[in-house]
Amino acid sequence: MNKEFFLKNLEENKYLVETRFKDYFDKNYSLAEPLFYALDAGKRIRANLYFETLKMLGKEITSLDIDYALALEMIHAYSLVHDDLPAMDDDDMRRGKPSLHIKFGEDKAILVGDALLNEAASIILSLATSNSLYAKAGKYLFDHTGYKGMIEGQVLDLRRPKTYDKDYLLNVYDKKTSDLFKAAIISGAIVSEASNEEIKILENYAYKLGLAYQIQDDLLEDTYKDELNILNIMQKTDAIDLLDAINKDAKVNILKFSNNDFLLLLVDYLSVRKK
Repeated sequence: MNKEFFLKNLEENKYLVETRFKDYFDKNYSLAEPLFYALDAGKRIRANLYFETLKMLGKEITSLDIDYALALEMIHAYSLVHDDLPAMDDDDMRRGKPSLHIKFGEDKAILVGDALLNEAASIILSLATSNSLYAKAGKYLFDHTGYKGMIEGQVLDLRRPKTYDKDYLLNVYDKKTSDLFKAAIISGAIVSEASNEEIKILENYAYKLGLAYQIQDDLLEDTYKDELNILNIMQKTDAIDLLDAINKDAKVNILKFSNNDFLLLLVDYLSVRKK
């Protein structure tokens, strides 16, 4: 797979999930507009991870899978809406436009985050009634995005000590970012009936991919002294060396699978992205 074909797949996967959510919310309800606003942006990396894991493992993408990918994107979107709130990261901009609480108010931002998580759970429950594999995948998803996973990462970030080391930082990045990457990839593996050995390899790939994604974010920051950032604990050249080593490990893991082209190219794609 060359870069052009990789980008084509990226956009096709994005189109699948975006087509699904455009008519998802009932416009007769008060939160319909801000809910759409919360979802109407992004590269759909988590949906792509889910779809491409299915493809790699030989499973056809069905309408059930498109709904599952939408649930993944809803969980990601809710986490960003809440993350931007003044009580957390207090960010006024998100993806080049006003954060949801700036445009619609803090009250609606809180409720939109709640609603997105609720809708994601509703989707997963519906899928679980159709196929028990989606119930198993959903359990993995919520285990890794709940208080032991993604939410724990947010707590550790918000309540970080004044001084921290690499182990602390990477643990936060594992929880905040890698755990949702794991959820997307392993959900795809579960519904594809992958073996326990394959799941273990894919978990390590997802772990490394999430760390690399977050470190690249750090390297793109202009101001970071008051934030959790790898550049606060090591020189930029050392951080780049660490990023390269993590990417190498991720590639070693995904090369154990055939039909791995997309997930292999994704490693470099995420590490050369710009703001």
